[in-house]
Amino acid sequence: MGALAGRRVLELADATGAYCGKLLADLGAEVIRIEPPGGDPTRRLPPLRADGAADLASWFFVAMNGNKRSVVLDLTHAGDCARFAALAADADAIIETRRPGALEALGLGFEALRARHPRLVMTSITPFGRTGPWRDAPGSDLVASALGGALHVTGEADDPPVRLAGRQAGITASLAAAAGTLVALRQAERTGRGQRVDVSLLEAVVSATHICGVGKWQDDGIVPRRNGTGLFASVPSGAYPCRDGLVYLMVNRPRHWQALAEWIHEVTGVESVRDPLFEGSSARRLPYRDLIDTYVVELTSRLTVDEAYHEGQRRHLAFTPVRCVDAVVRDPHLAARGFFTRVAQPDGTTVTLAGPPYRLAATPWSMARGAPRLDEGAALIASTPAAAVAAAAAPRPAPVAAAAGSAAAAGALAGIRVLELTVAMAGPWIGRFMAACGAEVIRIESRRHPDVVRLYTPPHAPDRGMDPTGSPWFTDWNAGKRFVALDLERPEAVAIARRIAACADVVIENNSPGVAAKLGLGWDALRALKPDLVMLGTSGYGDHGPQRSYVTWGPNIEALSGLATLSGFRERPCTITQYAYPDVVSALHGLVAVLAALAHRDRTGEGQYVNVAQLEATIATIGDLAAEVATSGRVPARTGNRAPHAAPHGCYRCRGDDRWCAITVESEDEWRRFCAATGHEEWGSDRRFADAAARVANVEALDGLVDAWTRTRDAEEVMATLRAAGVAAGVVRNVAEIAADPQLAARGFFETVPHLTRGAVVATGIPLGLTEPPARTGPSGQGRGCDHEYVFATLLGMSPQEIAEAILQGAIEAAD
Repeated sequence: MGALAGRRVLELADATGAYCGKLLADLGAEVIRIEPPGGDPTRRLPPLRADGAADLASWFFVAMNGNKRSVVLDLTHAGDCARFAALAADADAIIETRRPGALEALGLGFEALRARHPRLVMTSITPFGRTGPWRDAPGSDLVASALGGALHVTGEADDPPVRLAGRQAGITASLAAAAGTLVALRQAERTGRGQRVDVSLLEAVVSATHICGVGKWQDDGIVPRRNGTGLFASVPSGAYPCRDGLVYLMVNRPRHWQALAEWIHEVTGVESVRDPLFEGSSARRLPYRDLIDTYVVELTSRLTVDEAYHEGQRRHLAFTPVRCVDAVVRDPHLAARGFFTRVAQPDGTTVTLAGPPYRLAATPWSMARGAPRLDEGAALIASTPAAAVAAAAAPRPAPVAAAAGSAAAAGALAGIRVLELTVAMAGPWIGRFMAACGAEVIRIESRRHPDVVRLYTPPHAPDRGMDPTGSPWFTDWNAGKRFVALDLERPEAVAIARRIAACADVVIENNSPGVAAKLGLGWDALRALKPDLVMLGTSGYGDHGPQRSYVTWGPNIEALSGLATLSGFRERPCTITQYAYPDVVSALHGLVAVLAALAHRDRTGEGQYVNVAQLEATIATIGDLAAEVATSGRVPARTGNRAPHAAPHGCYRCRGDDRWCAITVESEDEWRRFCAATGHEEWGSDRRFADAAARVANVEALDGLVDAWTRTRDAEEVMATLRAAGVAAGVVRNVAEIAADPQLAARGFFETVPHLTRGAVVATGIPLGLTEPPARTGPSGQGRGCDHEYVFATLLGMSPQEIAEAILQGAIEAAD
């Protein structure tokens, strides 16, 4: 039985929100997809399968809709609106992606439904959110990626900005929406009152790109842009040539540089690579990037990919192959973990799909059914008595708003305590989001093994050396938490950590597999202390399999998962983001899994262990593309910003230096309005562009015409002109423009939070969409050990003598 067994969710979602419903369905919820007569357009979304029924032709639909049911309702008819309301009266949540106001016009808006069903949660996923000056503006996945900063920093410096393969804005928003829905459902259980969850694609993208976002820009004044496969904050980093392919390398810690320099010296004899000038954090090596890259190439060009990969990993260096998806589906590590799974479809075919993005020990992820045939759940409507339909339409007293100071005002996760044994981003981001929702999060750190954010050197004052509280990434990953400093190599410190765990509801750790267990802080040890504990472990390859001990960073996972070789332009071998996208999606998947495990614990009293392999979570974000390759063997070509179902669909040059506007036209009505807005009605009568298929077939000619129109105009002008005509368009914005974005400002997305050493800093907001109350970021800038008094004396009840003895033993380290 899944973690969300017993929950019913209605889905009124297009491609933007389909993954949200899939996440909940695969965790055991009953998800009923409401479709119009003839079926949702995603059933026909290219690329299409070579076999199978017409209503299961789309790889996207098959990959994103397993475990769901389908019910056809024509919501332009009052009778079907009443039937929808009857289903809603028996549902826990609704996921919808319609434009703001569309459901209200049908009498099916949130307030109307909540008046009849006070606990109902309605999760809306829209391009810009349901409030603010852009609430009604048309949007798309590509446009959100442009306005949210993802395109500006992805790709080669000389190329146009480029998107990632798949629908990553929608994937990120769906993950945020699933997490927001689960938080809101927990809140409804506690207060008896549901809420609207208001998720914005724009905010999801801005949040996902925060590594090169507003906090960093305010810190160093540098506007990052495309930098190829090398990362602006890590030297060396990038895709390097081997004798038979490419290998990705990222070095982010001083000891890793030392190991790499020694290996380069061993193989090449180059003595200068060991110059002390290059030692320390990446900040020391940044001015010498080109020189250091030549050293790395001297090494890798003598090796095969496998030699660089496995020998590098033996030396604990983050070397990984740059893989095509066909190699990914044959990967022996994934095979050993049983990741890819064969799923029978209701039309008699069988397809191979990406497996679990997380593994819950007590309530396993399950793909029990294939994607539904159209209206296969019709019996749900037929069995709804007429009296229930009438009752659903009858008005009921509105619920009384929760008073200030109540459970609702305290935050949806108030009363939940989280212990973090984490480093870098993928683990800490989960805790940061939970803290923003009201949980108490306690983070254990150590001076002996400082986290990467504690190695920060201020770019405006490098002579000051490291500033362990000043990193903007510290704020975005750790604001709102409590901090203690324990040397976990000492048994006395482990004993204290175990006492904290015994007081916790959740433990999060993202160390190398086996490290926590070796310390005595693994799952078996901690569940003996707290049987109802939920523990999440996350790492690059997961907790078992032949490569479980291999080290990675986010960009390594992009290379290893096939995302890098699916993304970008045809002439480029791979495309890597500047914002460690796998860390983002791994953290969000982990957050969803932890919240689901807590829901199961609330229902049954049972705790459980959850594991997230960042490689698997990333493959899940390209699940439709991976399914096509795994089943048919055909690897799709890289297409840059183009789409197989629509044109124009791209990033077009505008007047000025590196100025671009993303444009998407997906329907015939949009095409007519686009032609009129550009003043080129003759395009509409051109036989080459007669319909979407013709425009895609003649995309080179069409893109040339569009480019000629945009390149003489300002990007903001292009966006405004097309938006006024109801066409989705968005400027490819850099971080400085995002910081001044009027829509984000109107919605209060960026938060100014107290900082203990800087006074105040700007934090990237929480994209979960919670409204009653919203998630809010806590203070930042705390030093290691700043909460010793609260944690050791107040929470654990340690006496002053016990604390003093632990300090003398070296178990408790001195606070900053």
